[in-house]
Amino acid sequence: MKGVILTAGKATRLKPITDCYGKALVPIYNKPMIFYGVSLLFGAGVEEIAIVCNENDHSTFKNLFGEEIYKNRISLFVQKDALGTANAIQYAKDFIGDEDFILLFGDNIFVMKDIKKILKKAIKDNSNLTLFAKQVPDPERFGVIEFDENYNVLSIEEKPEHPKTKYASTGLYVCCNSVIKKIDSVKKSSRGELEFTDVIQSFVKNKNAKVCLLPDECQYLDTGTFDSLLECSNLIKEFEAKNGLFGCVELELLRNGKINKLEFEKSISHYAKDYKTRILESLKN
Repeated sequence: MKGVILTAGKATRLKPITDCYGKALVPIYNKPMIFYGVSLLFGAGVEEIAIVCNENDHSTFKNLFGEEIYKNRISLFVQKDALGTANAIQYAKDFIGDEDFILLFGDNIFVMKDIKKILKKAIKDNSNLTLFAKQVPDPERFGVIEFDENYNVLSIEEKPEHPKTKYASTGLYVCCNSVIKKIDSVKKSSRGELEFTDVIQSFVKNKNAKVCLLPDECQYLDTGTFDSLLECSNLIKEFEAKNGLFGCVELELLRNGKINKLEFEKSISHYAKDYKTRILESLKN
């Protein structure tokens, strides 16, 4: 199982912050946003991750994941033209090869102690395409998922005026390899982009899409506005005060046996004293 994280969006709603760097590099409390997604995928057992970014952020990502422990575990791909999410996935096509993969939109954060267990089960149960959904108070802001009693997806609508349900698509998917072939046949939308929603629709039409409902205790964090960035940081701070460090990539690699103690200690040696102390304290839990 491989992972693909998409980070190449322009995030115009967050300018001037995103004039400096891409949205997935924006700090959320004590770490860059991308760490939460990378740690989630590694924690769920993903062996290798492709990060699809824009050209401006490539050097920053290269520096951020330049440690030896990320060699052959994280690969970077530059989306040269802003032609949509499905197009972004195509840049990782050779990386994915003939394997199944987890797809994550890099600006989505899931805060829950046992979130990795939910993702692992979805990976085990997936046969075609699994969409993760969360009940929200304002579904008209999201892609809204309608499903039956057996969790088969019946429809997905982008920001509908009259939502059929209150379940929002969260930007996290478990994909069989045939998703790649579907992407290759997608045509440009009216926006001139290759939309991943069109890929989903093809699976829905053939009754091959399932939904995995995230529980109420899972915090699905929106990072689309200045206020939500602050809210996310405060939520992470509160969560870590009760549960220990969250979203630490090095810890997930160590816990999953991907690196040894010596490699772990070397990888965190350059961090600030306070953050390094938090990592070591969390290691005891």
